[in-house]
Amino acid sequence: MRRIIKLLLYCVGAGLVLLIAGYFILGQVVRRKVDTVLQQLPPSLHVTYVRLDVGLLSGSMVIHGLVVKFAPLADSQHFHRMSLDLVTVQGIRFWTLLSSKKLMVGRLAEEGGAAVLDHYLLEKNVPIPKVELPFTKAMIDRLEMRDMRVDVHYPISGAGEVVHLRGFVLQKNRLTVDTLRVLPALDKLEMGRRKGYQLDCIEASSEGLVVEGLDVPALLQKRLIADEISVRRNTIYVFRDRRLPLEPGNKPMPAEWLRRLPVLVKVGKVKIGTTSFVYEEFPKKGDKTGVLKIVRLKGTIVPLINHPEKGDPAYLTMKMEGSLMGSGLVSATTRIPLREGAPYEVEGAFHELDVTSLNPSAENLGNIHLESGTLNSLAFWFTMDAEQATGKIVGEYHHLVADKLKGNGGEKKVDKLKSFFLKKLIIPKDKDRSLPEVKRTGKVDYKRDPSRYFSYYLLHSLLVGVKSSFSLGFLLPG
Repeated sequence: MRRIIKLLLYCVGAGLVLLIAGYFILGQVVRRKVDTVLQQLPPSLHVTYVRLDVGLLSGSMVIHGLVVKFAPLADSQHFHRMSLDLVTVQGIRFWTLLSSKKLMVGRLAEEGGAAVLDHYLLEKNVPIPKVELPFTKAMIDRLEMRDMRVDVHYPISGAGEVVHLRGFVLQKNRLTVDTLRVLPALDKLEMGRRKGYQLDCIEASSEGLVVEGLDVPALLQKRLIADEISVRRNTIYVFRDRRLPLEPGNKPMPAEWLRRLPVLVKVGKVKIGTTSFVYEEFPKKGDKTGVLKIVRLKGTIVPLINHPEKGDPAYLTMKMEGSLMGSGLVSATTRIPLREGAPYEVEGAFHELDVTSLNPSAENLGNIHLESGTLNSLAFWFTMDAEQATGKIVGEYHHLVADKLKGNGGEKKVDKLKSFFLKKLIIPKDKDRSLPEVKRTGKVDYKRDPSRYFSYYLLHSLLVGVKSSFSLGFLLPG
């Protein structure tokens, strides 16, 4: 009996020794496989790490100080670089990986990450080379990015944007992001000066982004396919300096811009939650900026498609509703054609707007001071193509009194002569429902300037309709 017990103890001890030895040996095998793959990468792709900890029993792997650099050009002036402080991989089936070359992972998480993306490489759409991996199939149940900072650098030194991600989780076909922020890398005035032409300097943040029904494998083929994208809340600030020259070249219409995207997009619905939008502009003449603000903005886009197929809708329909300058309500529906040759369709209305709320923009950008007035209703309908916008507006307002200002700098003074004509001849004080509709109707007839963006085309089409509703509206500025 003693001999049998001793034999069993020897066997158990030997088994433990073999198990421990096998544990370390297999750990070394995994490390060697990782190092072998890294050594066989294409010359343009360089990956390093500080330390790799493998837990075979727990099915985990922790990578410290992971750095990935992609430099496809010989001069290495342009490159993408990503550094991750800590990468944790859990739920790895090592035996499955070693025996059948299938990588099965329960959770992949990143902590403390930063990436620098080169705008030149992004613009040229330089592809990342194919990499021979030591597995034929990979499945990850859950992907997390707790804190990731992304910088986009332009050829002009220092210019660019910074993207900050928090709480990125991808599980099966559902993606959530707690916070997404986009910040300019330079001061808003310096950004335009370095570029040498007008551009939109954007600072934005989104909270509660959710993508449902996401086709994850399609992302690897540059295809964004999902059932729905929703964002709970947004804050957007845009600045433009009109003193700078326009960017050379014609600007694409929205449908054309969508088609040019390097990614195929097919999303059933986009839901935009409560949004605060602020647009600030430095005028071509003057020394003070004008500000336009829309609050409590909400909307939907159905569907979001850039390469329509047979059976897809003929139009992308965007519906938006908000409060202009915190006063009244504005709603608009824009239908963007998904087939070439079809016109854009725009319709909407302003309701119960206190026009004096527009003074922060009207005074500095148009040299107009609005003393009083309520825009009870302004409905608009027009179509737009690559050449011209045509349609009409119908308005109703009360107690509208406006003054023309002298210049745009320093203390603003009223131009008494021009204000007299403005009040007595050009803009009647009241246009209510007692007037026939024809006297409250303006004609939209505006020729597109292809060197300007669609937003300019849209706004000025509406302004032309408003001006034409007055008998001497052609004398109005703007």
